[in-house]
Amino acid sequence: MYEDGWIPTVCYQCKAECSILALVKNGIVQEVKGNPRARGKMCVKGMAGITSLYSKERLTHPMKRVGERGEGKFERISWDEAMEMMETKLRALHEKGEGHKFTYSMFPHSASDPKWRFVNAYGGFISTGLPHCDSGKIMAHLHTFGCFPNHHIAPMYFSVPKGGLMILSGRHPFGCMDDACVAKDILDAKERGAKLIVIDPIFRPEAAKADWWIPIKPGGDAAFFLGVCNYLLLNNLHNKEFCDKWVREGDMEKLLDYIADKSPEKMSAICEVPAADIIKLAKMVAEAPSACIDAFKSIMYGNAMDWGQVWSIFLVITGNLDNPGGQPLPELTPMAPVNPVPTPPNLKELGYHRTGPNREKFDHYNFILEPTWYAAQAIKEGNLKIFFATECNPALSEMGAAAWREAVSMKDDDGNYMLDFFMVSEILPSETMKWADLVLPDQTNYERWELLYMPWWYNYSHGASLCRPVVKPVGEARHTNNVIIELGKRMFPEFFAFKDDVEYYDIELGGVGMSIDKLMENGGLWSPGTVGFYKYKDKKKFDTPSGKIELDWNMYADINQQWPSPELPLEYRKEEDNFPFILINFRTIFLNNTGAWSHNNAQLRDPVSGLDSNPIMINPIDASRLDINEGDTVFLESTTGKVSSIVQLTEKIKPGCIGIIHGFGQTVGQVATMVSCFNDNELIADAGSHLDEQDLRGGEAHVSTRVTIYK
Repeated sequence: MYEDGWIPTVCYQCKAECSILALVKNGIVQEVKGNPRARGKMCVKGMAGITSLYSKERLTHPMKRVGERGEGKFERISWDEAMEMMETKLRALHEKGEGHKFTYSMFPHSASDPKWRFVNAYGGFISTGLPHCDSGKIMAHLHTFGCFPNHHIAPMYFSVPKGGLMILSGRHPFGCMDDACVAKDILDAKERGAKLIVIDPIFRPEAAKADWWIPIKPGGDAAFFLGVCNYLLLNNLHNKEFCDKWVREGDMEKLLDYIADKSPEKMSAICEVPAADIIKLAKMVAEAPSACIDAFKSIMYGNAMDWGQVWSIFLVITGNLDNPGGQPLPELTPMAPVNPVPTPPNLKELGYHRTGPNREKFDHYNFILEPTWYAAQAIKEGNLKIFFATECNPALSEMGAAAWREAVSMKDDDGNYMLDFFMVSEILPSETMKWADLVLPDQTNYERWELLYMPWWYNYSHGASLCRPVVKPVGEARHTNNVIIELGKRMFPEFFAFKDDVEYYDIELGGVGMSIDKLMENGGLWSPGTVGFYKYKDKKKFDTPSGKIELDWNMYADINQQWPSPELPLEYRKEEDNFPFILINFRTIFLNNTGAWSHNNAQLRDPVSGLDSNPIMINPIDASRLDINEGDTVFLESTTGKVSSIVQLTEKIKPGCIGIIHGFGQTVGQVATMVSCFNDNELIADAGSHLDEQDLRGGEAHVSTRVTIYK
């Protein structure tokens, strides 16, 4: 199975999952580079993957907890004992008819990830950080266009024509979880004569390459683009032909009534962008052959669903849907089902987010996966009993991370943990494993099989890609997919009748006339480099109930939210006197969010080849008023937390804002503990116990907040 040479596989140092080639000599990975069949790019995180593979800190055998949760005390056990522990706990809960009290926190790698299959068979729920990022976008696309949008996915920048507009609204694709080709595609489009516009309260590398940087007030995205849409519609600069043909009858008239008072002047007062600039952008959009918005991270600055709806309205009235240079609509790779397919339980009825006295507030909650941030509240109320976590770090990644750590440590009156059992599978030591009852050693992307296909990648270069083992696994590491398949065979054999993971993927690939062997012969990719436009024209409809684009979300009429609000989020409009600054947490190319692989990777934590600090960024105007100087040690405090770090003065952040890098805070592992940095989630309110601050239309939690700063 193993061979020397350049072997095609997939990177997994972040969720973008770029196609790569690994050079193997004498059973050791020597070098990695982008796969030229997938446009041949790789980022610094991906290139550091070899450091993770051969780290001396790799988890190499199963361990069970021997101290209290949070102490991080473990002893080595066998795989037989580990499997028995999981099966015993899972059977006991399932036999009580409480399968819905089991959740698996992970990022599914495919639409039929074996772990997801097991959870459905069991009757539990997947909880994922996916809604952290862009549930506003996802729900907006589902409501408006009837399709599941491309998560992480940027517009097809390689298709932007001369004169096209590329708009980044709070988005940092040069340093976040995108295909490594994104930066090149954007810069190539600029070479063709396209324009790059960056709308962001912080000046990042994207702004340095932009034709126009617009510093906006965090949370002002919806107001800003409502002003743009107002000008386009009231001056008949919109794509009337597209709207007449594809928008549901009556919706355009309702939109015009709604947007009539959303003038650039009124919206300017909310978003703090001059009305003249709002009008200028509207005119540029009207004259451009295409316009696209990439805003995956903009929701981090505020009102996710409102902005998602405005974003959709903008795309519709400009006709920039599934066109070159516009917003792509997804195409799912038609994989064959592995029958029988288990039916999942009803998320809306049984999901653990429906907890406590505020349960009725979730009547309008609508999402396909369980958002992770309600786990702490569900544990406290007895609605979550077994928790599995793979390739995620909730002890750091949860909004109100301290509340999560408190919840998994809580005991009942009899001295038993409220959360009965917690399993973590990881590659390198993580913060979260300190609270685990069982820790399993996972395999890296260089040691495992995995078929990857999802509608939410930037990687148009493949409809499906194959991650394959190129070297023998370290120690006793087992891929978690195989661990869960084994559990499935023991507990639900009817749904796990296939031999192993490779046979599972072979069955799926039959849907496109492929197999594992054929995929390897094809360089590990299926349908490389292909993409379609105007797919709705072929179908002659959208997948909404009406078959048309639906701008009026009448399913929310009873809560008077069928149209987006331009107002800033609630948390930005209260406690302003005591907490005068808005916190901006942004991403960097050297971190995979809170991932343990980034924190414990010596190459990524090195001050020369990586990043080893997250200073508190503040504009000199604000610092002068507060008598704060460069390098001062200060406190940063919110309504729910307080941290301390040094100050970095910079004019690259809008006055009234504080900037910090998201993802630091790991205290487990020799590499991680060499760096003393704080976690921004310590300042964020626990979403599960602050339901009034949530956007209950889409389940989005607002991860920015108000803070104060002082010496």
